[in-house]
Amino acid sequence: MQTLKLSESLQEILEFVEGKNLDEKLIQLTRNDLKRRLHLCSERIMEFEAKYGMQFEEFATKWKADKIPNRYSHEIERDYMEWESLIDEHEMLLLQLRKLKDKFPFLS
Repeated sequence: MQTLKLSESLQEILEFVEGKNLDEKLIQLTRNDLKRRLHLCSERIMEFEAKYGMQFEEFATKWKADKIPNRYSHEIERDYMEWESLIDEHEMLLLQLRKLKDKFPFLS
């Protein structure tokens, strides 16, 4: 177990965070951050879906089949890489949230 040393000002602020003790407060903060990041990631994914009129899986399939016009343009290549990265990040964030919920059932 590690020991954390917190400044008085941070301790005062943590008093307003939900949780019975410091561990619960940190768990809540972690969960809230993961959920915030998941939301931002989902919004960005939806922007790409709206832009291209399809989900990433279909886009990637069409990309590999050379059915995306101008697929080697800077914009479309950049979008592909970012979109793919967002899909991976989304899955990672969901996995971390599931782990947190499994380890700390009071989050339900």
